[in-house]
Amino acid sequence: MLNLKKFIPSKIRTTLNQLLNRNIKLIGNFKSWKEASLNSKGYSDIQIFKKTKSSFEKVLNGKASYERDSVAFYKDSPNKDLLKVISDIVKKKNKINICDFGGSLASSYFQNIKFLNKSQITWNIFEQKMYVNYAKKNIKISNLNFFSDLDKVLKKNIKLIIFSSVLQYLEYPNKILYKISKKKIKHILILRTPFTNKSELLKIQIIPKYIYDSSYPVRIFNYKSFILIMKKNGYKVQKKIFTREKLGNYFYKGLYLIKN
Repeated sequence: MLNLKKFIPSKIRTTLNQLLNRNIKLIGNFKSWKEASLNSKGYSDIQIFKKTKSSFEKVLNGKASYERDSVAFYKDSPNKDLLKVISDIVKKKNKINICDFGGSLASSYFQNIKFLNKSQITWNIFEQKMYVNYAKKNIKISNLNFFSDLDKVLKKNIKLIIFSSVLQYLEYPNKILYKISKKKIKHILILRTPFTNKSELLKIQIIPKYIYDSSYPVRIFNYKSFILIMKKNGYKVQKKIFTREKLGNYFYKGLYLIKN
């Protein structure tokens, strides 16, 4: 069946989604992560995994370029900021071990690897067990590894850790960031993360049914507080990354951080 989405410009798709009430929504203001969790299905919802797997199989079959957030993308669209960071590290170190935290079924890997030298990169993904179990059975790529134990990943002399649209879905993101700072990982790349200049917020993200029928807690970080936390962890901002992409009324931002 012909996939018409490939031929519709993204701006037109966005307008159509708004008119048809197909946009992702944010609701509520919750006092705690537990409260938001009790009022949503949660990020471990099996429906998310099933939709992600279905889209990813199009990548395996060569029908799609890559999968992201359970949606199949049919045209190459590399992340230039990610490519620049990896390329610059490789120039100095020759080889690099990457930890892709919450990297799903290798979303960023397939999106970007064809623009990099595979022989110089070992890409390690930390994910939920259901994703890891599926990946180990179905993805056989020499420089791509999957783990459900973060400590095992961090033992691999990691030079760069990637958080792409993941920190906002963690109950304790600051604990994870502190743990990583103690491992003395030199480079952190944060992508597609919602920030506000006001107080930090806890909301529920409602996913439209045409993607998958689910909901889960999401955190909107206070930008200045986040920078201060990373400074206390020993990181300085090497580059601020801005994008027009939004989550509700909040713009995604990114940061490239280097350990002092």
